[in-house]
Amino acid sequence: MFESEKETRWKRVDPLLKAAGWTLVNFKEGLDFTKLTHHAIREFPTSNGPADYVLVVDGQILGIVEAKKVTLGPQNVLTQAERYSKGA
Repeated sequence: MFESEKETRWKRVDPLLKAAGWTLVNFKEGLDFTKLTHHAIREFPTSNGPADYVLVVDGQILGIVEAKKVTLGPQNVLTQAERYSKGA
């Protein structure tokens, strides 16, 4: 049985981000990300849909991390992350 995308995030991506020193927070309305210093915000809304993680350093969006189940190839994920980055 294959992991779902949600399981991939919990089992694989969250631990890697934490190990790299990122503080993980869930997005919520009213979140002032300009006060965040080294955070990965889960389910960050963009005009093109929610990004799995938005990386914020010193209040600025640094990048987007898009997680997919292991069985998917990287090309579709890159296209999706690019779309989200333009909508952030």
